[in-house]
Amino acid sequence: MSGKEMAQVSPRGEVPLRVVTFNLWGIFNSKMREARMKAFATKILNYDIILLQEQFSQADFDIIYRSAPQEVQDKYYFRRFRSSFYGSGCAVISRYPVKQAFFHTYPLQGYPEMVLHGDFFANKGAAVVRVQVPVPGGENGDAVALQEVILYTTHLVAIYQKVSQLSSWKKERYLPYRISQAISLANLILSTSRPTDRIIIGGDFNCSQRSLEVQMMLILLKKHGYNVRSVLPPPRALLDKATNEAERDQGLRLYTFSDRNTFNTMKTSYFKLLKLEADIPSQIDHIFFSSPAFALRDFPSCPDVEDAYPRRVNGAPSGLVVFTRNEVYGPQEPTWGGSIWHQLITGKRSCGKAAAAVPPDMYPMSDHYGVAALLGMRIDEVEPVASPVTLSIMAEAAKSPPTLSADEIKILETVTTYLECHVAKLRSQIRTTRLMAASSVLMVLMNLWVLHRLTVKEERRTAAMLEQMYNIAVRSTSEATRLAKTEGSPLRGAMSQLTAARGWVTRHLNLRLPSSLQFISNEKAEAVDSKGVSAPITGGAAAAEGDAKAGARQQAREDKKTAVAVATAVRDAADEGRPDFAAIAEALALRPLWASTWVSSVLNIAASVIGTAAFAIGMFQRAGNANVLEEQVQQIRLL
Repeated sequence: MSGKEMAQVSPRGEVPLRVVTFNLWGIFNSKMREARMKAFATKILNYDIILLQEQFSQADFDIIYRSAPQEVQDKYYFRRFRSSFYGSGCAVISRYPVKQAFFHTYPLQGYPEMVLHGDFFANKGAAVVRVQVPVPGGENGDAVALQEVILYTTHLVAIYQKVSQLSSWKKERYLPYRISQAISLANLILSTSRPTDRIIIGGDFNCSQRSLEVQMMLILLKKHGYNVRSVLPPPRALLDKATNEAERDQGLRLYTFSDRNTFNTMKTSYFKLLKLEADIPSQIDHIFFSSPAFALRDFPSCPDVEDAYPRRVNGAPSGLVVFTRNEVYGPQEPTWGGSIWHQLITGKRSCGKAAAAVPPDMYPMSDHYGVAALLGMRIDEVEPVASPVTLSIMAEAAKSPPTLSADEIKILETVTTYLECHVAKLRSQIRTTRLMAASSVLMVLMNLWVLHRLTVKEERRTAAMLEQMYNIAVRSTSEATRLAKTEGSPLRGAMSQLTAARGWVTRHLNLRLPSSLQFISNEKAEAVDSKGVSAPITGGAAAAEGDAKAGARQQAREDKKTAVAVATAVRDAADEGRPDFAAIAEALALRPLWASTWVSSVLNIAASVIGTAAFAIGMFQRAGNANVLEEQVQQIRLL
């Protein structure tokens, strides 16, 4: 539609706007994503304004555009909003021209350590889109004027717990974050609009109309002169056994996240596998509109609602829960792994013609249902003089601030007390993370000291053991008398015995002693020979004297002298040729580079630094969250 093409006007003098909000379930591991996107594209022409959530992929957005009817491609406006790592998932498709669009990120996002939840990395927030709706203008209504409608689409953080099974609703992990995000959404609306503006709010709030989150948003808007209504009635509690089956079935149709949805009953769903299930059924998708700028009207022409759905509640028009039919074709694709899985589950083989005979399954377009409504937009005059509608709104705003009911005051008190308790909890977590960070640093330093002490002690113990083994080997092979009787040079005999000891150590310890170890030098050998040790003693001198007895005594003295010299030479050679046992011990204690003490220490330091950084991030993130919540508590106290 071009900017000058006039919208149709109803007999009431209103411009009908067909609005729908829908969570596409476009997460990367969702089932049959492409087929579901193509099916949704065929529905666009049934609506004028479409507010989307979980539209994470540009490729999916392109699939929707290419699969849409040609009229949609030519006349509709497509806008999606990215944020952070994975994207906000918010998008808007409008029949009317987009004047301005931007995305506001909420200050609180959840827990960064909850990686599987993913909400922290999506940067939750709200998209603000201003569209211009062509309406009749001029004195005779023959001109085209543009009236601005402000659209807000949001997706609050999920639950991931069955609140009904918790001992207290206060223990729900993400409740304070959703309350904060609802307050941030209200502040965004207050900052970007006025009570007299035409406002439509839609999205996946992950909470019901009567929740603290939604009630806080509505109370803040009411306190500033806004009159915001929901298109859906709150569903009745279905725990009463007296409720008949027809009423129960009719009530179940009001839920947008329901166990009637095939994807929510599959045993292999993402949330079931991770045990992150929420309460089912629940009404968590909503559309709100400002009154009296808009009025809720009957939507009999909506083609995406079940025939049995209650289109009017208590005699008044109501919004519709749409896209509940299973209309996405999911053909059976038997695979080898699937056949094995089927056989394990059922005990029957399914292959060949039997597998091909299984009829295809039909699935809904998402794990959520959508919410649609027909809103009648009242037309203002395009003259300097304000219209009756605007005048009535301005008159209401000029009055004293609206008085809150007793229930609303109780809600404010409950939220204030709860958020203050959560701030105290965050402050406690900050102190804990500081202690953990300091403890990790001390543990690293202690680990370094202990590793160093153990290494030194191990080297000393190994050196002492080697020295004892070496001394045993030397003593067992260095008997002086045996060396004295050895043929040839006694010194060479000693050297050969020491060499044998050295070989014994080498063989038993599997070590190669340093090549610099020499038992004795040539100069030492010559010096010993010059003392008479190198030549054996003979009995020729005694025979020349002719005194056999004297020769015997002389021989004994010479033998004793030789033995002493040989023992001294052996001891000197052993001392001079003793290996460096400290170096051998160090070699024994040597480890591969990846297993060395220093590499292990470096890895420990790196791990501790990373852990400390993670603690610091958590500490600062929680400190920031505490500051934001404190500011919001102060804002609530001023109401």
